[in-house]
Amino acid sequence: MKNSIFTTLLLLGTILNIGLSQSEISGTVTEKSGTPIIGANVFIEGSYDGDVTDAEGHFRFKTDLTGEQSLTVSYLGYESKQIAGLVSSLQNIQVQLRESAASLDAVEINASTFKAGDNSKLAVLKPLDMVTTAGSMGDVIAAIQTLPGTQSNAEDGRLFVRGGDANETKIYIDGMRVFSPYTRTVSGTPSRGRYSPFLFKGTSFSTGGYDTEFGQALSGVLDLNTIDNPNQTETNLSLMTVGLGIGHTQKGEKQSVSFSTSYIDLTPYYLVAPTRLNFSKPFKVFSGEMVHRYNIKDGIIKTYIAGDMGGVSLNNKNLSTNADEAVSILNKNIYANSSLTKLIDDKTSLRLGVSYGLNDDDLEVDSFLMDEQLQGLHVKTAFKTILSDFHILNYGAEFINEKNTISKGLISQNAFYEDDLSRNQYALFASTDYFFSKNLAFKFGLRGEYNTLLKTKEIDPRLTMAYKLGKESQISASYGQYNQEVGAPFLFSNTAVSNEKSEHYLLNYNYKNKKTILRLETYYKKYKDLVTYDFDDFQFQQVANDGFGKAYGVDVFFRADNHIKYLDMWVSYSWLHNERKYKDYPSLVTPAYSTDHNFSLVTKTWIPKLKSQLGLTYNLTSGRPYDDKNSDDFMAARSKMYNNISLSWAYLISQQKIFFVSVSNVTRFKNEYGNRYADMPNSNGVFALEIIRPNDDQFFFAGFFITMSKDKMKNQLDNL
Repeated sequence: MKNSIFTTLLLLGTILNIGLSQSEISGTVTEKSGTPIIGANVFIEGSYDGDVTDAEGHFRFKTDLTGEQSLTVSYLGYESKQIAGLVSSLQNIQVQLRESAASLDAVEINASTFKAGDNSKLAVLKPLDMVTTAGSMGDVIAAIQTLPGTQSNAEDGRLFVRGGDANETKIYIDGMRVFSPYTRTVSGTPSRGRYSPFLFKGTSFSTGGYDTEFGQALSGVLDLNTIDNPNQTETNLSLMTVGLGIGHTQKGEKQSVSFSTSYIDLTPYYLVAPTRLNFSKPFKVFSGEMVHRYNIKDGIIKTYIAGDMGGVSLNNKNLSTNADEAVSILNKNIYANSSLTKLIDDKTSLRLGVSYGLNDDDLEVDSFLMDEQLQGLHVKTAFKTILSDFHILNYGAEFINEKNTISKGLISQNAFYEDDLSRNQYALFASTDYFFSKNLAFKFGLRGEYNTLLKTKEIDPRLTMAYKLGKESQISASYGQYNQEVGAPFLFSNTAVSNEKSEHYLLNYNYKNKKTILRLETYYKKYKDLVTYDFDDFQFQQVANDGFGKAYGVDVFFRADNHIKYLDMWVSYSWLHNERKYKDYPSLVTPAYSTDHNFSLVTKTWIPKLKSQLGLTYNLTSGRPYDDKNSDDFMAARSKMYNNISLSWAYLISQQKIFFVSVSNVTRFKNEYGNRYADMPNSNGVFALEIIRPNDDQFFFAGFFITMSKDKMKNQLDNL
């Protein structure tokens, strides 16, 4: 009994002693304006002692800790704050928190970049748009061409951005360089992107002002991002009027693999559809892709491999001789990359990647044979360090090796000229994002490059400012310098040239809510050191950097989703003034690929009762300049305006079976792209000519797509 009383008294004394030795911590948490913050967490680091602020921003709690401690104050959307001091001094303190740049509604530093992907705050296209846009025929590049800033070259198919030719826009997969992104084709038939849109989760397309991580691009950057982790195991089958395909994804606990393969053969199609080409062997291609993903602690390793082999043979009229030439093209391409993305600690992340590409083109014209081969290797290391909620640092280094090999000559004589060209490029890049508040931010960066062949050293500064006008709108301004190596064909003639250069000045307005996107942008681009040459005896001569030019214009993009129930649509318009003196141009003129006005209208509507999605795409482009060899005025002629209306219909037979039909140029506009001329005049001094028309006035595509998976609700058009 005595022991029980003693124990009780001892316990009571201990409790009283603890209570008497506790210290009180108190204060008020407000915004910089003085407005109280309700619900902020206030606690001592490494303990359970703390409180939550009340309606007036006050907090009060007791602790038995003594000495110097660290008091943390945090609230979602605001920068956390730590206060160190003696416990006895942490009374009636005033704490001000400033809004964090990491908050969901903070300004984005993204001048002139279009993003596609569900995780993008300023997404203008969803991944599914890449395959359901009427007229795109499942080609990522064709869907991108409905955005402002691109010039329509329907017979070419590659990306022409804001006055630059197609070689000035570089394409990446998971941040790694793709060295030969387009299929090889014949004149008048557009190239396609080589890669299936179903393996990509999103797209970042920049028409200017891009980050220092990307170099060797005077005009634009397209970065395709593969899927990190698929949702489930599934198999996809495609039966099409132009071929067939199969794809499969196997999902495991820590790793997954996706592959797709397809065979395209236009022979059956051209048996029933007319074409202007005199084929001996229509276009055929076999291709395959694979993505392997392996999840590691705080990161992922992805490996992507793609390859294709295709060719075409036809008879092409030579205007100088008025005879047919036998033309044959065979292309083989392989591309692979591997990337590691990992958190090093809670402040720094790492991206490490390597890519390799090999492209081989065989061109045979009668008895003349030319073989061109390109090998490329790209290695990149990039870091991102979050110095604070308001300060982010991006930095890294990369190495690029390119080797070009050429062999040409007459088959009948078995005599070939051979040459090769190899060079390394080294680059360091760094940029810093600083948020003065969640409404105002700056990005400043530098990129340095060195080319071992040309011995050129380049330092390119880039600056972007972004200011948030309101909850749904912001403005951005950007300046940047860019450089790019002249093309390999010119380097074979002269390696004592420098890089071509451009400067970008951009001003952008962006408005976005759940249903609407509006982007307005104006820009000015200045070019210098563009390549110039004389072309004689089918060779480049006197190659130099005497060219220059300028391009300026306005881009408009508007997207409205579900303003009218089940209707999604976007409109883009670009006005461009573009002049260059380069290549063999004798004066400053608008290049042949450049169009002053480009307009696109894309609509998609879902009809529930018919289980169908109907799509319409309308493209309107002003005429392009071309050089009339029978006139003394250089590049003064203009082609007619280009019009194209394409329709598509996707019918959901069942949740995992889809029938898709697309028809380009349904109204059969008689489009043309100017004239093609003979190399030499006739006896009367007149150059024979031929109107350049699309090889196919209209193209019809139909496909039956099946998805097989455990989740019977999953299909390839699951966002319909």
